[in-house]
Amino acid sequence: MIPRPKDWLAALGALLLAALGVYAAGRRDGRQKADRREDEAYRETRERIDEVHLGDDPALARRFLHERGKSGSDM
Repeated sequence: MIPRPKDWLAALGALLLAALGVYAAGRRDGRQKADRREDEAYRETRERIDEVHLGDDPALARRFLHERGKSGSDM
C-alpha cells in the first residue's frame, strides 16, 4: 500500500515538531547553564569583596579611593 500525501505531510509535521521540541529544550538548558555560571561568578566575586578588610582608618580609605579614581580616569 502506498501512503497518501496527507499521511506524508502528517509524518513530516510530526518530525518537524519533534525537532523543534529538541531545539527548544537545548536552548532552555543552555540558558539555565549560563545563568548558573553567572550566578557562581557573582557569588565568587561577592565572597572576594566581602573578605577584603580595608581597616578603620579614614585617611587610608580616602587615599585608596583617590588612587582608585586616578587609575579609572586613564580609561
